[in-house]
Amino acid sequence: MAGKMRNCQRCGKLFMQQSREKICRDCRDADAAMEAKVMDFVRSNPECKVPDIIEGTGAEESLIRRMIDDGRFEQNVIKTNCKKCGKEIVGGPYCEACLSSMQENLQSVQERISASSTAAAAARGRGMHSKNLGKK
Repeated sequence: MAGKMRNCQRCGKLFMQQSREKICRDCRDADAAMEAKVMDFVRSNPECKVPDIIEGTGAEESLIRRMIDDGRFEQNVIKTNCKKCGKEIVGGPYCEACLSSMQENLQSVQERISASSTAAAAARGRGMHSKNLGKK
């Protein structure tokens, strides 16, 4: 299947889009080179923080955050802050406490939705039964 012509979201250059790509090959290659530079910096500077990486490599924070969120760094190598509470963490976007809290909240919402759906189905069933009784 042939790709579609698109403008690169980063540099604006036309390129032939393959699958869900949003940037051209040149920008992807530049990202890959910067990612390698970031990885070399982090390996040489264990326990560094995001601002240290930005200063040491010139990488954009969004690239570094994406790499962290994707799990590209070994555990205990880079410190960042939890996106929810701000606590300093090692890797990932959220601390364990916030992850646990979000999972509990999600489970609670799923249980309420399930209970609500069950109650609505039961009410529909009762409503249909009473309508049928009235028609006889």
